[in-house]
Amino acid sequence: MYLRILKKDLKRKKTMNAILLAFIILAAVFIASSVNNMITVLTALDSYFEKADVPDYWFLTGDEQAVERFGSFAKENGYAYRKTELMQIVPKDVLVDGEEFAYSKTLCLSTIGESKVFDRDANEIVGVNDGEIYVTAEIFDSADNNFYEGCKIVIDSEGVKKEFTLKGYVKDAMFGSSMIGMTRFLISENDYELFNHENANICSSISVYTDDSEFTEKFNDLELNLIMNEDYAMVKMMYMMDMLIAAVMLVVSICLILISMVILHFTISFTMREEFREIGVMKAIGISNVRIRGLYIVKYLAIAVIGAAAGLALSFPFSRLMLDEVSKNIILSGEAHFLLNMICAVGTAAFVVLFCYLCTRKIRKFSPIDAIRNGETGERYKSKSVMHLGKSKFPATLFMAGNDILSEPRRFLSMLMIFTLGILLIIIPVNTINTLRADKLIRWFNMAECGHVISQEMLLTPGGNDLETAEQNLEEVRELLYKNRIEAEVFQELMFRVSITYGGKKTSSLAFQGIGEVTADRYSYLEGSAPQNRNEVAISYIISERIGAKIGDDVEIKIGDEIKTYTVTAINQSMNNMGEGIRFYQGETLDYAYAAGSFGIQINYTDSPDRKDLEKRKELLEQSYDDSIYTAGEYISYMIGDSAGQIESVKTLILIVILCINMLVAVLMVKSFLIKEKGEIAILKAVGFQNSSLILWQTLRIGFVLLLAAIIATLLATPISGLTVEPIFRMMGAYDIEFEVAALEVYVLYPLTVLAATAFAAFLSAQGLKKISASETSNIE
Repeated sequence: MYLRILKKDLKRKKTMNAILLAFIILAAVFIASSVNNMITVLTALDSYFEKADVPDYWFLTGDEQAVERFGSFAKENGYAYRKTELMQIVPKDVLVDGEEFAYSKTLCLSTIGESKVFDRDANEIVGVNDGEIYVTAEIFDSADNNFYEGCKIVIDSEGVKKEFTLKGYVKDAMFGSSMIGMTRFLISENDYELFNHENANICSSISVYTDDSEFTEKFNDLELNLIMNEDYAMVKMMYMMDMLIAAVMLVVSICLILISMVILHFTISFTMREEFREIGVMKAIGISNVRIRGLYIVKYLAIAVIGAAAGLALSFPFSRLMLDEVSKNIILSGEAHFLLNMICAVGTAAFVVLFCYLCTRKIRKFSPIDAIRNGETGERYKSKSVMHLGKSKFPATLFMAGNDILSEPRRFLSMLMIFTLGILLIIIPVNTINTLRADKLIRWFNMAECGHVISQEMLLTPGGNDLETAEQNLEEVRELLYKNRIEAEVFQELMFRVSITYGGKKTSSLAFQGIGEVTADRYSYLEGSAPQNRNEVAISYIISERIGAKIGDDVEIKIGDEIKTYTVTAINQSMNNMGEGIRFYQGETLDYAYAAGSFGIQINYTDSPDRKDLEKRKELLEQSYDDSIYTAGEYISYMIGDSAGQIESVKTLILIVILCINMLVAVLMVKSFLIKEKGEIAILKAVGFQNSSLILWQTLRIGFVLLLAAIIATLLATPISGLTVEPIFRMMGAYDIEFEVAALEVYVLYPLTVLAATAFAAFLSAQGLKKISASETSNIE
């Protein structure tokens, strides 16, 4: 009996059942694939790091004495370590198929040595032949360079020139992340020696292997002159963006399940209201509530099983598609995780059936007398709506649409919730992308605001930097701007790797000092005031937490062999190296032989140029310099590996999914309204309403609900972004985030796109009322 009723019901309500099935399939696909991807990426990182022999602690230094001191320290304490040499070269000395290599970060030549790297098929590369070269996946896939296997790469550095054949890209755990700020080309030992010379800029990469929990404290006591240093957890954090995409998809999946549940609730409620006569008759002849509910549960069980099975089948190719980008950079497990996908799909189906069971509780309230009363109790104790036709100045169609929503708001609540969720899923990624590309983001990287940045960065090797050279570079930029009658301030951030001590606690941190036309009060601070004297500093809240220093405390900072005492005057935030940061007063005298590098040269225009002027000035700088020219937002985006670009691809997918969801919901709602309102539509036709007016009436209701959803979503976007996105920024060191909202894009473009697509779907669905004739005024079915 159940199967016979199921078969008839599925045939009778094809559209509603098909839409519900589509949502269950979508939910199953997204939840199975995203959970799979999250688990795959999280477990793959550990297995990949184990396979690549990622160290427990790693540091980079250009100071040979520091390497010797560490070697003695490691021998005394029994620490195993490996050393790899990196020779820094200038990116413009590299030609790719005759064109200059477009890269603005630190570039090095290196041999494989004792490190472990893998080719695109996850096979370990044990050696490189003479005349061959490998690059990292991040560089290989860059849109700025036309890399392909077999292309010719010419390196012309310090009088030595050689042509290489690109063998492909490598998966390099230590230098493969875009967030590390440097990369290396792998060449043979003979070719490396060919470029090695007396004045070569050599850095040492030291990988330490130890299970000593006190290693970091002992290592900090050495106070070595370092360029970079990371522990295992920090190296893992550099691949955070690979995990972020999977996390975003998981959030989308959860929202899809919530939308599916809302649609299911609406469908069941509508079906029960429509079938009040059948339910009343069944109760009258003695069929129990449990058996009546069983009829509905069997139907949705069938839909859930079919949807989950289809979603399970589709989740595998969809999962592989989403992991393609991640697999270029890390080694993923070959496991298909079939069991995990199956558990998610079965869980989705079980959740649907359970929810269906809960939604059918209303059947207990139906009685045989309801069938006689056409499903109504007949009582109403208040006015139906706040709107009155006699007092309204609106056209009849517009009045009816607004009156319907105000009279029965619960009837449109499901639609409102779905549309609100959908628009939120679009706005939150858009706000995140705009924030990651905003010029103001530069303040969160311990830099002052500016108009343009020239990616002319100082070499990383300590002892090879010279303050006079840096100031001369700034003066050249000033002269160029002066000749072109451009008023601007020119400055640059120098970086140091220092040790800071307070109350017996010591840690290592990046430190910054602005040189040129910049003062310490130009930077952003969370608490306190900018350093105003040579013996004052600001520290990031991460460093404050590590050593326990607060505003007003005196800390000891060591650069090279010199230790000085400074008073903390401010707490700031920094997304450099996951939150590290110390800000020196601009007039403080430091030993610049220990500078660990710099950011690009910044230009802050003081003559208030408009957008066209900024574009012309960027062209001027591009003509005058071989280095890349960025806006402030573009420079930060480039520094963090174009994280916004990765989210952009997901945003496009989300937009397509949301448009499809809204259109399906609009079709479902309009179809259900036409079934329920057949008698009313017939009466309206009988009194003279045209089909066009009635179609507009049906479409306007959907449009009004969507407009209200857009307003609600806009109001909720910022607080919800704070809950979902801010934790990611905090992991990177930013404590106080102000989201960049592109008003035209967020409040106009995307809402109008969603509104147009949804209204069009509603308009097409409403065409079905043409089949209803005036003679059906007494039709209540």
